[in-house]
This record gives sequence, C-alpha cells and structure tokens, in this order.
Amino acid sequence: MRIDSLRIKNIGPFNEASVEFATVANLESGEQPITIITGMNGAGKSIVIDSIRAILSCQELERNIVADDKDFCVDVELEYDGTGMKHLSVSKLQSGHFQFVDYQNLHRLFSQGYKMPERVYEWVADYWSSKLPSDSFQIKNMVSIEHSKVLRDSMLGKKSNIALTNFICQVDYLRSSEMPKEKELGECLYSSVKSIIDECLDNGEFLYVRRIDSTPIVRQNGLELSLEKLSSGNIFLIEHLVMLLCKMYSVCVLREMESSNITRIPGLLLIDEIENHLHPKWQKKILGIIRRTFPNLQIILTTHSPFVVSSIEGARVYTCVSKGDHSVIEDETDKYTHLPVEEILASDVFAVSSFNDDITDLMKRRKELIGIGDVIGAKEIEAKLIEINPEYFMYLNL
Repeated sequence: MRIDSLRIKNIGPFNEASVEFATVANLESGEQPITIITGMNGAGKSIVIDSIRAILSCQELERNIVADDKDFCVDVELEYDGTGMKHLSVSKLQSGHFQFVDYQNLHRLFSQGYKMPERVYEWVADYWSSKLPSDSFQIKNMVSIEHSKVLRDSMLGKKSNIALTNFICQVDYLRSSEMPKEKELGECLYSSVKSIIDECLDNGEFLYVRRIDSTPIVRQNGLELSLEKLSSGNIFLIEHLVMLLCKMYSVCVLREMESSNITRIPGLLLIDEIENHLHPKWQKKILGIIRRTFPNLQIILTTHSPFVVSSIEGARVYTCVSKGDHSVIEDETDKYTHLPVEEILASDVFAVSSFNDDITDLMKRRKELIGIGDVIGAKEIEAKLIEINPEYFMYLNL
C-alpha cells in the first residue's frame, strides 16, 4: 500500500488543504520515503493522520473530525492492489462514520479482516498512537494467531501486552518445531524479535523465553527482567515494532512467502506524536530503527520534536499553521532540510532557542541576510558565531 496524496475540506481546523506525501524511495539506499508533519498544538497535525485512518477503515475514531456535516470531503490517491492508483473519496456520514462506495471492500479489511478464502494483499498497515496498553503481560496459555485478522482494527491503534507476550512465545516454540518449514520460520522470526528488542534497549538484550510461565526475559544493566519491568519508552518501542513484525508474519503465512522476506514486506505506517515516552536520544534514533528493521514501509508521522525532524535526511516536512479561524498546511521541506536541532528549535514552528540572547540574535540576523541574498553579510555573522563557539558552529564552514 502507498498513499500519494490527501485532500480535505472542512475537516478539523482546515477549510481546504492538501498534502503530497513522499513516495519515491532513495535510489542509492533503497530506503522508503518519510513524511513528517509538525506544528503547534491545535493546528491540525493529528487531523491529517486521522483523515487517512477514517477513509481507509470507515470506523469510528476517538473523536469527530468533520467540521461541517453537510459540506466536507476527504480524498486520497493510493495504490493497494497492484493495478495502479485508485481514488477514494468520501463526503457523506452514516451513523457518524464515513460512508463511501468501496468496490474492493478495502474498508472491510480494516474493520473485519480477510474473509477466507480471499485474495490477500502483500502489504501491511498500522497506526501507532501514544497510548500504551494497560493489560497484563502474563498469559495462561498461548492462543493461535488469527492471521486473517491481520488488518482488523489496525487503524484504531489497539495494542495489547498479552498479544505481545503471546507472539514472542509462539515464535520461541516455532523454532523448536520438528517440521523443517516451521522451524525455519521460527528461527527467522526469533532472530528478528531479538534484533528489535536489542535495538530498543540501552545496555540490554533479549535473552530467552522462560517456558515454565511463558515469560520473555531480557537483560538490562546486568539484571534479568520481564517486559513489565522495563520503562514506558522501552515498552513503547518493543510493543509497536514487535507487533508490526507479527502483522508481517501473518501476511507471510497467508501468502505462503519465503520466511527470509518477512521484514521486507511493504506497507503503510501512520504514527501520531512519535516522540511521546521517548528520551531525546531515542527520538533521534527511532526513525532509523524503523527504517533498518522494516525497509519497505511508507511512513507518515506527526511530531513536536526537533530531534525527530532533524533525524532523517530526505524526509518531506509539512507544517500545520494556524491562521486564527482556520489552519493551513505548508510544505517546508527545503526550510528544514539539513538544519541542526538548535536552528529547528529557533524556527517559527518551534519558537524555542537553546542559546543566549546574543547568539540567538546573530542567528536570526544571519537568517534574514540569507533571505535577502546578502552572502557577504551572512558570512561575517557566521565568523562571529564560530568565534563564540567554534566546536558547535564549525558546521557553518562545511
């Protein structure tokens, strides 16, 4: 699945707005595109994500995003069945839900799952909210994963600690299977689970599944711990990444794919406020971890974090800007490309400076001079900045 564009009318704070998402992979690295949406609180960042969720699933979301029941629309251009771009449009409500004619029953996959036997698409879709599940990690007995439900409720962002434990335990048992194909699949999945958990822990690693009570065990800072003993940031990363792997496992089973291709299954990942629960160090690392683990995902995310905005080269960056009685969406990719965190913090959207007033004034003046094309004046200010803090501002000479 790939989404090319979104157009909305009278949705949230937007009278009319459109977004062209990043869709072209990096030709050198093969990495898939990332679209970052940022802006002040209340400017409409999450509305963009919610519009996509609503039109794909036609399910009731956590809030009503329609500003005018009698005059609204959400249009998307997307590809999902291998036959080229499709146009989906909705401008009617039924019992509070989006209503549109979907001849491919795309919305049914997100509300009910596949009706077997049925064509299974070779992609996944997922939505990450900032909410962590509150259920127990402890399971009494393992239950079979319903692979046909791989897409069901994925646009609602529902996660479960029990489901996480259940999947990790199933992977552990699969690799002990006496059936060669199951064993191979289990080994592949176990390697991916371990790699994910290892990446998500500072000074830690995944150790084993304690089979006597079906408990995954990790080591962190020299201590053996069960998952519930980890911090909320660690759990957020592990929960979402491992359960995304579980979705890919289901697609692999349904389509009878080679196990070696599991993590390369393409798809769409929507993330709202990705920085929540995460230390700035992890805010800067998270997109790189997702890309390395699942290289064929199109990622569309919202964030307040300059660390996230500055963490990935080649991302398309939009800002949602309030104009008083409505908001607009502006493409500011060129503005934020290659900017360090300090300059992103000082930009209009973030309006925060980590420097003293003298340095902030110099940086602001440099920006103004660059804007009017005064290269010589800008260079003079850069020389002053380098003199004040040569270690940091040396990048201006590059």
